[in-house]
Order: sequence, then structure tokens, then C-alpha cells
Amino acid sequence: MNLIIENKIYLILFLLVVLFGNTINGQNSSIENQIRLAKNYEVLGKLDEAEKIYAELYSSQSNNYIVYNSLFQIRLKLKKYAEAKYIVEQQIKLSNSKVSLYGDLGTVYFRMGNEELASETWNNALKLEPENPFAYRTIANYLIENRDLETAIEVLQEGNNVSEDDKTIFSYDIANLYSLTMKFEEATEEYCKILIKKQKQLSLIENRILGYIYANKATEPTLRTIESIYEDQESPILLELLIDLYLRTKNYDKALKSAILLEQNGANNGANIFNFAQKSERYRSFKLASDAYNYIIKNYQNSALYSQAEIGYAKSLEAELDIKSYRQDDWKPLSFADKKNVNEYRKLIIAYSKLTSKYPQSNVGWEAEYRTGKIYLDNLKEFSKADSIFNKILDEMKSLQYIGDAYLGLSQIAIFNNNLPNAKKYLSKILQNRMIKDELRNKAQFLLAKTEMWSGSFTESINLFKGVTKNVKDENVNDALQYLLILNTFKNDSTNLFSFINSDYLVEKKNFELALGEFKKLADNKSLFLLKDFAAIRFAELLLALNNYTEASIFLEQISKSDEDNIFLDRFLYLLGSTYHYGLNDNDKAIEPLMRIFDEFKNSIYFSKARKIITEINERVGNTL
Repeated sequence: MNLIIENKIYLILFLLVVLFGNTINGQNSSIENQIRLAKNYEVLGKLDEAEKIYAELYSSQSNNYIVYNSLFQIRLKLKKYAEAKYIVEQQIKLSNSKVSLYGDLGTVYFRMGNEELASETWNNALKLEPENPFAYRTIANYLIENRDLETAIEVLQEGNNVSEDDKTIFSYDIANLYSLTMKFEEATEEYCKILIKKQKQLSLIENRILGYIYANKATEPTLRTIESIYEDQESPILLELLIDLYLRTKNYDKALKSAILLEQNGANNGANIFNFAQKSERYRSFKLASDAYNYIIKNYQNSALYSQAEIGYAKSLEAELDIKSYRQDDWKPLSFADKKNVNEYRKLIIAYSKLTSKYPQSNVGWEAEYRTGKIYLDNLKEFSKADSIFNKILDEMKSLQYIGDAYLGLSQIAIFNNNLPNAKKYLSKILQNRMIKDELRNKAQFLLAKTEMWSGSFTESINLFKGVTKNVKDENVNDALQYLLILNTFKNDSTNLFSFINSDYLVEKKNFELALGEFKKLADNKSLFLLKDFAAIRFAELLLALNNYTEASIFLEQISKSDEDNIFLDRFLYLLGSTYHYGLNDNDKAIEPLMRIFDEFKNSIYFSKARKIITEINERVGNTL
């Protein structure tokens, strides 16, 4: 062929492709723009205008599913069921994929009030692809959309049955529908079926069950169902599920018995009991943890975990004693030890000393020695003994973890003894050692910032507080920001600033009675913009620490109902609600300040805390009815 003619042919073909492509692209763009315009009409509530655009598009684009579905849905909204039925029947004639279209047709019949014909249509849809499990899922979605949850469950169960690869393919959906209809036993049975086949999904299934187990009257039937299935099948994974749920629902005796049974049916070397004890500690069930550790000590003397169980037993006893000994619950910002349990702490010191002697060159012995020092420091206030132990840990260069903790302990002793230069020295040692864990280094930086502040070194203090705020995960970020605000705002008002700082130092040394009076003076000084509010917070927190609940509630009521602007109002409201709920057991009065947080402070860090208390109140009321 002549080269010139051949090139002309290629050029003509190229131009045709470009022109044809542009035409298609232009058409597609036009359709998309019209659909977008119709969607905007829907958002504005102009459904008739939207339908008109969709209908015009459908007349020329009946094979476009997006256009069809948009027109179908708008006609359902407009209750134009005859017109909706017409286009569905058209699509059924045109399309090869008919299951979803029969689903649409069934929806039209259902909305028209003909539930019998709707059910028949949906059943016919399933007959089109009886071996395809996802056809059942499609029709179940239509049933759910039309609020027929019972039938949806039946259809999904059929889908499970026809599935060749996985007979639990839709079990999560089935269980969820059962829980929505308050059939907790059936929901739990379905989750157990999944768990037996897919044991790695234990945590997911546990979370699903926890989503309803606290619902009214759900706990007992849920646990009973799992117990019954375990008795039939004796699957260890079901026992693991039961143990977790027993812990969550505070069925502690059953939890321990089940952990022992799991241990006996497994490797029988104490590992399962040990894991159970650690899990109990995480749930703050320290009595249960100590019982579990003690079981290992009595029954698994040859276990590799024996020494860990010994130190775990002592630590859980200590944690349990701390809860009894401190005049506080988790809701109180400040606390101090009650001296009535001194003898019990001395018994713990004896137990730790035995472990120190028994395991002198291991982490167990080092930890026991450190914990002895902590008891002398925190609970007995015998600073010289604590100082001796911490210095011994440093002199012998024991485990790096306890070196950092020993420096922190020595800094706290120095603070109590008004030796701030020594406190700075020990805290700086922690910050200089990159091998010490970040959590401890963060704590040391915050305490060093406060120590510099108490010393009057405001520039150094401000720089350290700024360093704390750079780590958003640090638990001290909010407090560091508040100290920065105080220092930057009042550094020229030396008299009142020093009064606040000295009072803050008294709090650190647990001299709550003396600090209370100092903060009260600052809180009553109405001319102290902002500083009086910080002082008022501390004053209220100290009242709570000293169990002066009535005085705290009166003080907090006055602030919360004052007309003055207060940037800490959400915090005061939370303290007031907490005082009524936890301190005075007056839930009726607790609700009002907590609900104000819901209404006025939706972005507050106290929002979720307020919700937690309201949930506790509602659960208590529900249990009493």
C-alpha cells in the first residue's frame, strides 16, 4: 500500500477514536453532572425536581444501574409505588442479575402493604440462585431494611447452610440481629459456633458479647448459655471466653475455678493460672489475683513461674492493702495513706525481705527490695530506711528499671525533707539516662519542672513544662499547661504567685491541712483573676481528700451557680457531681451538674467521665427497680 495513503488511513482512524471518545466522555460527564444536581435537590428536600431529572435520564439510560437505582429510591420516598414497580419490572426483563431486583420488587410490595406478596417475591429471588450464599445475604438486607428481622435471621441461616466453605459465614450478622431483638441466648449460641471454628477470633467475639451482656437481664442467660455449650463440647476456647466474662461481670469464684479447670486440662504447669492472675490485676481484682498466685505457690512448686508467682502474690496483697489504706477512690484527685494499716504493711515488708534473700541476684529479688523501699517511703513515712534501700540499689547497680525508680524515690524523699537541690540532682539523673523507660523519664521531667518552680527558678521551670506539653500522650500534659498559664500570667505578681507555689509544695508533701487554709485565702481573693480559680480547684480537691464532702459540695455549688465567668466550670461541675455521687450518695443531686457538662461542654475532657457516672447511676436505679 502507498505509504501516504496508509498514513492518511491511520490519521482518519485516530481522529474517529478521539472524536468518539470525546463524545462518550462528554456524555458521561453530562450524566454525572445531572445526577449530582438531582442529589443536591434531594439534600434540599426538593424530591419532585430530583425525580424529574432521574426520569429524564432513565428514558435514555435505562441500562445504567446508578440511574435506575436513584429513580427507584426517589419514587419510594415519594410513595409513588406503582411507578417504582413499573421500572423494577422493566429492569427484571433487561438485566441478567435479578436477585437484587426481586429484592426491590419485594420492597415495593411491602411498602404498598402487601406483605404476603412481598414475602413470596423475596422467596422467589432465593430460588434464582439457591446455591449462592450471598443471594441470601442480599435478600436478608432487604428484610432488615423493612424491619423484618426475624425472617432476615432465617434467611441468613439458610445462607450459612448452603455455604460449602464456611457454615458460619453469616453468623456475626445473625448474632447481631438476635441481640437487637433481645434474644441473648440465641445470640450467644451463634457466637459460640463461630468461636469453636475460629478460635483466633476470641477477643472479637468477647467484645461483641460485652456489647450486650450488661443489658437488662442479659448477664445470667448469656453466661448460662456458654456454660451449657461448654458442658456439651468441653472446648477449652469456650472456657477462656467464660473466664474473661466472669471477670468482667465480677463472678470471681467461678472465674478462678474455671482458670484452674483450664490449667488442669492443659499443660498443667501453672501458666494458665499465672495469665489469669495477671489479667485479674489489670481488672484491679487484686484479691482474686492473690488467690490465683497463691494457688500456683501451693500446687506448682516446680514451675518455672514459681518465683514470679511469689512476687506477684506479695504485690497483689500490697495493691489490695493500698485500696483499703488510702482515703480515696479513683474519683478523688488527691490522696494520702491511712495509718491504721501500718502493721499489715510491716508484714508485707517481711514477705518482701524473704524474697530479697531468696533471690538476691534476680529481678524478683531486686523488685522485692525496691517495693520494700516504696512501702517505707509511701506508707510508713520512714524516709531514712527508704533512703538506705534506694541507695543500695544504686550502689550495686541492680536492674536498670529499679535504678530509675530508686532515683525517683530519692528525689521524693529530698522533696519531703525540703532538700530541693538534691531532688533536682536525682531527677536530672533520670533524664540523662536514655536507657530508662520513657514513662518514668516523663514523670521525672514533670516533677523536675515543679521542683524548679518551688525553688523560684521560673525560667527553668517554664522550659521544662513546655517540654512536657510536647508529648501529647503524657498524662501530665494538662497539669503542665495549667502551671505554664499560672507562671506566665502571674510572674510579675510575686506575692500571690509565691503563696500559690508554696501551697502547691505543701500538697506535694501531703500536708493537706495546712495547704487547705492557704488555698482558701487565695480562692476568696476576688481580685486575683484566674489564680483564684486555680486555688479554688485545689481547695475543693483538698476538701475531698480530707473527706469533707458536705463542705466541698456547698463550696462547689456556690461556684457552679455564680454569674462570674469561669474557664474551669466543667471541672467544678464534675467535682460537684462526683461529690454527690461517690461522697454523699445523693444521686438525684449528682445528675444536675453532670447533665450540665453534657449540655454546655461537649468537647470537655470531663464529658466521658460525666457519662460514666450517669451510667453508674442509671444501672444502680435499674437494679433497684
